[in-house]
Amino acid sequence: MSSGVVNSGRAAVFFRKELLAHDFGSGHLYRVKERLDAYFTLLREKDIINKSAPVLESKHSLNEDEILAVHDASLLENIKTLSTTGGWLDGDTPVPIGTYERIKIQLGTAIKAATLVMEGKHDRAVLIGAFGGHHATSAHTGKSFGFCYFNTSAVWIKKLLRQNLAKRVLILDLDAHHGNGIQEIFYEDPSVLYISLHMDPRYSFPGTGFVDEVGSDAGIGYNINVPLPQKTTTQTYLKAIDEIFTPAMKNYKPDLVHLLFGSDTHHHDPLSQLSITMDCYPAAAQRVRESADKICGGRVITQLAGGYDIPVAARAFYLVTGVMLDAPTLDITEPHGEIEDRTEADVTARGDAVITAVKQKHTSLMT
Repeated sequence: MSSGVVNSGRAAVFFRKELLAHDFGSGHLYRVKERLDAYFTLLREKDIINKSAPVLESKHSLNEDEILAVHDASLLENIKTLSTTGGWLDGDTPVPIGTYERIKIQLGTAIKAATLVMEGKHDRAVLIGAFGGHHATSAHTGKSFGFCYFNTSAVWIKKLLRQNLAKRVLILDLDAHHGNGIQEIFYEDPSVLYISLHMDPRYSFPGTGFVDEVGSDAGIGYNINVPLPQKTTTQTYLKAIDEIFTPAMKNYKPDLVHLLFGSDTHHHDPLSQLSITMDCYPAAAQRVRESADKICGGRVITQLAGGYDIPVAARAFYLVTGVMLDAPTLDITEPHGEIEDRTEADVTARGDAVITAVKQKHTSLMT
């Protein structure tokens, strides 16, 4: 596997092989190398990428000011120190030796990808990272880190906004868990519209993301949470995208869409209680692409996020990547075999009620 950018027309996959060295430790659910190896194997087998694809360098020399534009200096210093000795941020988030160097690679690559998209070099970029980001708040004090060090999405979005490469960014977070870090960082900022579909926070980590968390001050109305009930199926999930993301995209008119995609919504994931099937993922990605093509020149940056069943994560990530790279055919096979329809009427009714409540809360963006 090479480092760099794999071109596919107007799209690109950004990755750096150095990130494969990140290891959360034996027994940890976030198995970086195993997950990425399986993903890249599928991309090659399905001819999404292959040896004939051009590879471009994607290195960016990250400076600490780009992190400090989002995070407190105390967090930066803590992670830098732990990165030299090894240690833990909390019981779920170890900091292996060398973590900070890999953080700089991941954040720098994301900034480079976002810059190239906004400069017109690519329409779409898929970011491949080694650790999460959307749970990372500005200081991380008193919170569970959720396998996150710094908020990758917030770092590159802040960079674009500061450089006036973008004025408005829409984030669609399709990880099973609420992105409390993204919400906190942009809660008062109307230049970022954050939409998150996630499990009901009464029963899931991190316990945030209720419908009435809508932003504050200038950011009121620009934070949209869709907390879905346990056992939510693909039909309800896609309905939420159609009735919330699509009209919000049309009314907000962003310069760029950021799709934060997690496969932990799948019915076989060990950290989720949703009932999403594999066919949901290309359908969701296609909806994002179509909206972006109509509204913001096709500009989409996709970042791969949670997913803790390796075969599921690899295939789901391959499917979303395939949509973004215009793959002519996609293999939507369920890695663990097909399942019977799990639709439950009461779950569907509760999901519909959540969608209705969100639309009523955000009427200015839903009409």
